[in-house]
Amino acid sequence: MSSRGQEEGLETEPVLSPLEVLIQLYEGAVQFLEQSTKACEAGRVDEFKEYLGRGRRIIEEFQRTLDFEQGGAVSVQLNDLYEFMLENLTQAGLTHDAQYLHWVVGSLNTLLSGWRSAGAIAAVDSNPQAA
Repeated sequence: MSSRGQEEGLETEPVLSPLEVLIQLYEGAVQFLEQSTKACEAGRVDEFKEYLGRGRRIIEEFQRTLDFEQGGAVSVQLNDLYEFMLENLTQAGLTHDAQYLHWVVGSLNTLLSGWRSAGAIAAVDSNPQAA
């Protein structure tokens, strides 16, 4: 492909908002941990650990990027929740007990639902005629 073709391809790529990126990361974490759960339950240890690690890295990034000055109490609560999730993932890795993964996936799905709702509200606020 020529450089012009590559440039044209870049022009058609949608630009995601920070919220859309966040939602995709949550979806990825959920997907990886669901795959880890299936592998754990099937006794596929290497696959279990691989997907567990991928999900863990996303949650660690969520925690690392919290802005405590802007977010205040919400950031503190999210930090505590992420820390609890990471502790559960550590227990899952040590015990190979999928219950720990189920809890984390459920918590991530709850947060994901909230972020999706925030995105829907933001979309309506920015385009009231679409409502």
